[in-house]
Amino acid sequence: MGVTLMADKDFSSALIYHEATKHSEVSIGASAHYLDWDNKPAQFKEYKNLPSIALPRNFPLPKENSIKAIAGERQETVVQQIDVGVLSELLFFSAGLTRKMRFGKELHYMRAASATGALYPIEIYVISGRIPGLEAGVYHFNPEQFSLAKLRDGDYRSALDDTGSPDSQSAPFTLAFTSLAWRNAWKYEARSYRHWFWDSGVIAANLLATSNSAGLATTIELGFIDSEVDRLLGLEAKKEATVALAIVGAGRAEKAPRLDQPIPSLALDINPLSKGEVDYPIIWETNESSGLGSRSEIDSWKTSLGPSKRTVPSTTPAFPLRDSERDPFPHLDEVILLRGSTRKFAREPISFDRLSTIIRTSATDIPMDFLPDNEALIDFYFIANDVQGLPAGSYFYNVDKNSVEQLKLHREAGVRAGKIYLSSYAMGIGASGSTFFDDAVTEFFSPHAKEKSPMIAVGVGVPGYKARSGRVLPQMTMKAQTS
Repeated sequence: MGVTLMADKDFSSALIYHEATKHSEVSIGASAHYLDWDNKPAQFKEYKNLPSIALPRNFPLPKENSIKAIAGERQETVVQQIDVGVLSELLFFSAGLTRKMRFGKELHYMRAASATGALYPIEIYVISGRIPGLEAGVYHFNPEQFSLAKLRDGDYRSALDDTGSPDSQSAPFTLAFTSLAWRNAWKYEARSYRHWFWDSGVIAANLLATSNSAGLATTIELGFIDSEVDRLLGLEAKKEATVALAIVGAGRAEKAPRLDQPIPSLALDINPLSKGEVDYPIIWETNESSGLGSRSEIDSWKTSLGPSKRTVPSTTPAFPLRDSERDPFPHLDEVILLRGSTRKFAREPISFDRLSTIIRTSATDIPMDFLPDNEALIDFYFIANDVQGLPAGSYFYNVDKNSVEQLKLHREAGVRAGKIYLSSYAMGIGASGSTFFDDAVTEFFSPHAKEKSPMIAVGVGVPGYKARSGRVLPQMTMKAQTS
């Protein structure tokens, strides 16, 4: 795909992992894995004996045009004061609880962004300076209680600069996304490492849309010294790891002071996720081999991507994308609360103008530190079965020509999947992520997709039922106490 890699970095473990965890009819049929329901991981991470701060529930709502917010279009309205209410808004519409369901004896909570198997392995931490309503500190977000557990007292934003994220020094706060590996590996085994990036990606899509609705610039950063960020957050080795940082509002706060003391290690007492955990060494081998260990490695990595060849010469029929006939679009908060995973599609067509809006919105630039301006590593392929105005067949989206051409990587894919989810619901239809047989997908879209690998699959269509919208603040266990 025209991508060059760092010459001094060994990516063989990642390639070995990718090949080893591919799905096929043979691998699925030969698997002896079963779900041990008595050992299912807990839905929420809980600390013992840590001060907990209740977040305000009267936070602002993202009321901008949903499609414009998802696409990243600049908003006319800019929030004037970045306070704990704004932080609460971002946390809720990224990872808050929106629905609750009962499965047998278990009460299960659904969240603002989707997750593979509804297992929600991604945790969110806040590294904040002092903002109105919240003292400077390092916090863990608990969506069940809608609260923050304080891990460290004081301003540690400059510590992120030391780990390779200089913009965090002038941002009011940075959100760190981590993955609790066992929560997803319980069901998906070693393949669950892929889900770290899919699941954090869809949360990032919600966060980017919500922050954009408030006029707050947010950047997703993957270039940081992994071990140092993990240490700052007090993560347990080979149980939880940082996968991304989200720098919110860089330049909107006073620069953080330099730390004059070494950062002490944390000894945290955490409730176990389940009675026992199964270790998958290939996950941690792959994660460690792809980690960055110094500022020089980060700088080299950020400049290592060459131009991406997103198109190939084609003589097949091309269909220019159409403008949407649905306007005005619903507000962003309505779309996020409505979003779910469509489990049953009706045998009804969707229009090409709606599909065009979903594709165009999902393919817009993403503010990530490893993506040059107007560049992407992900290509869009799809199968059209019943689209009004588009013949049935398989297609490739040609970004340069803004058209789909008829035919016979994971983090970015996760964010784009999140955009597909949100824009589908903004268009009044549904969407659902799906797993796939890796090599069969490549073969189906070849020769165009030759030497490419599928990253994620999302189905889009008319729901076969009317889903109930989620709520801004559902009934939750009220345990949090303001410290």
